[in-house]
Amino acid sequence: MKLLSIIRSNVVFIICFALLATLYFSVDARTFLIRGLMRTGLYKANIENDRVSLLASNKWTLPEGVSLTSADGSNVRLSDQKGKLLFINFWAPWCPPCRAEMPGINALQNKLKDQKNIEFYMVDVDSKPKAATNYMIENKLSLPVYSPSSFIPVEIFDGNLPTTVVISPEGKIIYHDIGAADYNHPDFLKFILANLEMQDRASIKP
Repeated sequence: MKLLSIIRSNVVFIICFALLATLYFSVDARTFLIRGLMRTGLYKANIENDRVSLLASNKWTLPEGVSLTSADGSNVRLSDQKGKLLFINFWAPWCPPCRAEMPGINALQNKLKDQKNIEFYMVDVDSKPKAATNYMIENKLSLPVYSPSSFIPVEIFDGNLPTTVVISPEGKIIYHDIGAADYNHPDFLKFILANLEMQDRASIKP
């Protein structure tokens, strides 16, 4: 009886403790929480729309030699992709914020599937392609898995997960964000499409 009385008088504390313990120990629970908060707009991507001034003020350019290895073992040099918009996400399967933003990135990729001048690179920093690919399959995601196969410049990745970068066709950073974000938000899609349209206009100049 005494135990039941103690439990009843501390029921709110016990529930809160149980919830916090679940969030602390469960990757899935933290992923679910962050994904729920995304729906409120709390994790909206921080977009800089003035691409011209960004490119003018940014002296850094993607260097030669930065390369990734795909899940099937083929090598891709990012500098060879100049002329395309590069969406690069650094992640790991054990990272809750990384997992939370995956459905949004997958939805963004699906919306842009007919665009020829954009490439998506989901870079598993653990370099465990089998585990990363299995995660994509289990969660019905069609995102391409890569691992680093060279140095990665700190300008695009300094070790924080997740990190998402968009690099212009000229090799300039036009978007850089650390932490989870909703990349299926209409504003981010508009940002990507505007940059693709600018790229198309530049390519047909006489």
